[in-house]
Amino acid sequence: MAHQRTFTLATPAPYLFLSVLDHGWPALAPWRWDSATQTLERTERLDNGSVALLRLQAAEAGPGIAIAMEGPVEIDDKIVVEVSRKMSRALRLDEDMSDFYARAAQHPAIYAQVGDGRGRLLRSPTLFEDVVKTICTTNITWSQTKAMVARLVDAFGAPWSADPTRRAFPTAEQLAAVEPDKFDAAARMGYRNAYVRELAVRIADGSLDLEGLAAADLPPAELRKAVKAIKGVGDYAANTIMMLLGRYEHLAIDSEFRAFVRPRYFDGAEVDDKELAAVYADWGDWQYLAYWFDNMDTPDEPAAE
Repeated sequence: MAHQRTFTLATPAPYLFLSVLDHGWPALAPWRWDSATQTLERTERLDNGSVALLRLQAAEAGPGIAIAMEGPVEIDDKIVVEVSRKMSRALRLDEDMSDFYARAAQHPAIYAQVGDGRGRLLRSPTLFEDVVKTICTTNITWSQTKAMVARLVDAFGAPWSADPTRRAFPTAEQLAAVEPDKFDAAARMGYRNAYVRELAVRIADGSLDLEGLAAADLPPAELRKAVKAIKGVGDYAANTIMMLLGRYEHLAIDSEFRAFVRPRYFDGAEVDDKELAAVYADWGDWQYLAYWFDNMDTPDEPAAE
């Protein structure tokens, strides 16, 4: 017997629900974006071990996000609190972005992009999922990233009983329990297999408190050092993970960044990375978001990484 419940998450002002499309995560399992109904879906494993389907939409009456939830067990208030907490993190509803909007107001082109409430780039309910997905974006095409994440979810995620083809993102404990050969054969991530397995094992055996790191109020340099200590995380991945942690001080300088900034601000001259990064220095703690929206049009599908 399926159980259903709908409830509403309060949102800060300004807030635009379609800003979930500003980051590529809606294209990665177990998220799904339904463009016809403008619904963000997610298959989610709950703390009680059951798996539910979540459908998120802009609330019809007034501000807020309506969450329609369907699962195999009764959806009591405790589950509503749990899901609200997880989705609030994923949607970054608790981040204070007032300074970002104040700075954007001094940059008309970027303010035209974000002034209605964009900027809260979608992330995962857990840092573990975000780190795994970030590792899957390095040195690879976006289509290959989507395929790798889909294989990981399909092979090891817990299924939703109403449709077993829809599965939740596997926990670290689930992945740590998989034999290495079986993991490698199913995930097919190449050299990333070892990084993801080691990360899962360290979390499962207690030698790495990754979610504790997410909650820690560390100085940026110290936090970035801790992130880079994770095997498989280089400079680009570290800056991306910092963004996913709500720390936007660092720019993820890569070939795409250079290809955008050089012609836009330097007439294509071969200037070095330090000079390229200086373009966004006046954004202070929001440099990552400044570049992100400087280099983005309004999407109607999830942005490619």
